[in-house]
Amino acid sequence: MTIKILETHSPMIATYPHHASLFSIIEDDPRALSWIFHNYLLLFLHHDEKGEYGIDFCSQYFPWHQLKFSSCPLILCRNYDTEILLKNSKLSDLIISLIDTESYVYFFRDIGNNNRHEVLVSGYDLSSQTFLCHDFWSDVFSEKWIPFNEIQTATTKVSHAEWAVDYLNGIWTLQKNPKYKNKDEFYYETVLNFNKEDLIHCLREYLGYDNNVRQVLKKDNRIVGIDIYDTMINMLEKQKNNPINLPFTPHPFQVLYEHKKLMAFAIENFIDTYTHLEKVKLLVEESKKLRNIVIYCNISLASNQVYKRYDSIIENIKILKNLESDLFNTLIEEYNNI
Repeated sequence: MTIKILETHSPMIATYPHHASLFSIIEDDPRALSWIFHNYLLLFLHHDEKGEYGIDFCSQYFPWHQLKFSSCPLILCRNYDTEILLKNSKLSDLIISLIDTESYVYFFRDIGNNNRHEVLVSGYDLSSQTFLCHDFWSDVFSEKWIPFNEIQTATTKVSHAEWAVDYLNGIWTLQKNPKYKNKDEFYYETVLNFNKEDLIHCLREYLGYDNNVRQVLKKDNRIVGIDIYDTMINMLEKQKNNPINLPFTPHPFQVLYEHKKLMAFAIENFIDTYTHLEKVKLLVEESKKLRNIVIYCNISLASNQVYKRYDSIIENIKILKNLESDLFNTLIEEYNNI
């Protein structure tokens, strides 16, 4: 076979490459949505004393804030030591053989100048000697054919950061789990059957009425749910008082936008949204507005105009928090009154 391409889809969650890669593999499976709701409706924040912070998605259950490849039951995930794998074979030959076994390949790619970035490989073309690679080409997670000789593993391991949630050393293979073709598997209903009660539980955990996840992650210096907004504001105030002429990190704001879209989708699936439709739409719109303000500020900086609108960003964070609190509390109260 001269060409082989494994199926992928445009991911609904794509801020970070590990989420985008996973979603591009499992999103077409109708059973995936329930697992996604269990694992992506909570948020957590990590930060340092300098005012730097990050936001990512958090699971309802262990391993809460860890890399989700190994905990996703819809795929078989394996991690291999790079040095052992490549001791007697070329990387290109290894990737081809893995794709032939229906395995997607994920690793840190050497992109030159001592830099690296995650890449998902889902196909090959022997005639053109290229791999079909998924990464943030032009800042958008998409696919691109890359020559074999330009695909090399990063030679150095990932450096530790205070907020690092996992390490991505070695080569990961991701394969769709054939067991989930059988609905009689004992864990099928319990793990994947997300329902309205689960949604309300997520909302209660998010607002702090339940503290199962919050108590655990607090020990790891993580902030969970609606509490992240106050910490974001504190971090931005620190940055404002010690300004540097660098762009805002856009990822936290993109995560917020993707989270509101997913939360709106969950609410639409399990709750009669007719009476709350405007509030749900407004929540998504405000998160998009907040993200766009950050993008605008960064574009202004890139054109050499020092224009970081801290006050506007902080004000919009407060608006988003209040909208979220009002909507989620209303949904919980209505559920309790049924």
